[in-house]
Amino acid sequence: MIVEFGHYALVLAFAVSLIQASVPLWGALTGDERLMAVAPPVSVLVFALVLTAFVVLTGAYLNSDFSVLNVLENSHSAKPLLYKFTGVWGNHEGSMLLWVLILAFFGALVGIFGGNLPSDLKAATLAVQGLISTGFTLFLLVTSNPFNRVVNPPLEGADLNPILQDIGLAIHPPLLYVGYVGFSITFSFAVAALILGRTDAAWARWVRPWTLLAWSFLTLGIAMGSYWAYYELGWGGWWFWDPVENASFMPWLAGTALLHSAIVMEKREALKVWTVLLAIFTFSLSLLGTFLVRSGVLTSVHAFATDPARGVFILGLLTLFIGGSLSLYAFRASALKQGGLFAPISREGGLVLNNLFLTAACAAVFVGTLYPLVLDAVGGDKISVGAPFFNLTFGPLMVPLLLAVPFGPVLSWKRGDLLAATQRLYAALGLAFLMTLFTFWLWGMEKVLAPLGVGLAVWVM
Repeated sequence: MIVEFGHYALVLAFAVSLIQASVPLWGALTGDERLMAVAPPVSVLVFALVLTAFVVLTGAYLNSDFSVLNVLENSHSAKPLLYKFTGVWGNHEGSMLLWVLILAFFGALVGIFGGNLPSDLKAATLAVQGLISTGFTLFLLVTSNPFNRVVNPPLEGADLNPILQDIGLAIHPPLLYVGYVGFSITFSFAVAALILGRTDAAWARWVRPWTLLAWSFLTLGIAMGSYWAYYELGWGGWWFWDPVENASFMPWLAGTALLHSAIVMEKREALKVWTVLLAIFTFSLSLLGTFLVRSGVLTSVHAFATDPARGVFILGLLTLFIGGSLSLYAFRASALKQGGLFAPISREGGLVLNNLFLTAACAAVFVGTLYPLVLDAVGGDKISVGAPFFNLTFGPLMVPLLLAVPFGPVLSWKRGDLLAATQRLYAALGLAFLMTLFTFWLWGMEKVLAPLGVGLAVWVM
């Protein structure tokens, strides 16, 4: 009976998300304060309902309730308590429930702590967040219900994949999902700004903390995941350029660009159109990563599911959210006012250069990851794009970026002095040069790139 209660809570979350997606938006468009006031409490209610469903599923795992198909396929009564708990998200259905929980959590945070936001922007933002919650809650209920029952349950479950029975599973996915899904709120802010025509320095000031929060957790999640893969799978390196690894790396690159672009918009009211587009792209890449992991189009140790129905459903959500937001952007971008001008040699210019290299690097990873899929779909040819491609395309873009990074903070806003900035960096440059020579002396001349990499790292630090 408790399991059915969790399922019912998820159904209610879907229904309330529909209200969140429609009523506040209509209020924002018509200026009705009463309708806009619906958004905060409803967003909190959606989170409470999804949290209830998650707690119920967790209880089924902890109690080894093998009448629940999800528990039967991914748990065992003799499994240690920690892995019973982490097993909740060690599978497709449970991990998607965690995904939706974090999505609702970010909506609730804006609802509770967004008191300084203009009421129309807050309502429209929560409405867009509610629309995303509606889509993914429906995806859970229709194709990935974690509460499906077994008529005649066996005495024991099938246990969890031994690779996943590791402390890394307790840390890596939640951190990664907070980063992945956290960018949904910046996406919602961007779409709301396009709907209302409100993009100014205040908008950037509201968006930047959420971007920083999501980016920080995504960074920690990727770092933990690379370490986990290194010692668990023995790939021989911290980064394997696996397609699903790339799926988390692309929103990180776009999010890094967004974080810097929002600074320019906040300080100088410049790069408005570009910042809004980056906010859309960053979460769109997170959605793309969700599709790659769960549709079965990629063969990877990370992949959760191979059910084509799930892939088609997520593809439909991608079309709705990415296609809809980009169409809205194309329709409204021309109406957005441009910001102040600045010289090429300035802090703004440095941040634009930063964005240029980061987005180019993201595009290189995007092409390398998706090109084999497109080629297979169009012509039936199967090829593999691996580390050699990414090292030759991504590496040359990162080296000039890292060389330029220390100049950014020492340049002035609007117009900077490159010579004066260089003089302030003499000590850092000298230390980096000495560390490069020391590393050459330590390792010899056979490994040329490693000492240069060490010197570049010291230069940036």
